[in-house]
Amino acid sequence: MAAEKYLEYLDHIFQREPLFYRNESLIDGLPGVASIVYPEIPDSGYITALTYGLSLVDHPAWKHGRLELCISVASSNLAWGQIIGYIANQLRGNCPFSYGQTINVGEQISPDSAMDAFFVFAPSTLDREDYLDIDIGTDYTINISGLYPMYSDELEVFGKIGLEAFWHHPNFDNYSVTRDRVR
Repeated sequence: MAAEKYLEYLDHIFQREPLFYRNESLIDGLPGVASIVYPEIPDSGYITALTYGLSLVDHPAWKHGRLELCISVASSNLAWGQIIGYIANQLRGNCPFSYGQTINVGEQISPDSAMDAFFVFAPSTLDREDYLDIDIGTDYTINISGLYPMYSDELEVFGKIGLEAFWHHPNFDNYSVTRDRVR
């Protein structure tokens, strides 16, 4: 029931049928995390994807609802949509996915980019009222956090200058998977 309500919610926002990619669960008794992928959102040549299944496990850092993830990139390569489900499936229950947190995947995500890491922040493709306090008919609400691709060799500079300065750096483009590095 909760999954259906969440999908209805996403269908209302994006107004199209998504593609689905499921991960085999690493937690007995729970389904694996799914990637819900919307090609051509927010525009042609882009891809937006969200997860479902991260919120099936609670985390002590989550005080105002449970999380799902979102990514939007200027690429049509489906690997970008699939990676967020993989990350959520691997890290659920252990990672809070807090704003400013970084995740080093350790390998290239997609053939169209050398990026191999992410940082967490508010999703840029959704309005605030669309990513907070989503009612799915359970005793908790869902909040959506955005994953933004980056190069692993940017992790040190990200740690030094912080999320806000990184976000506003001239080389940073939150949709680009081929941008110049932030140095």
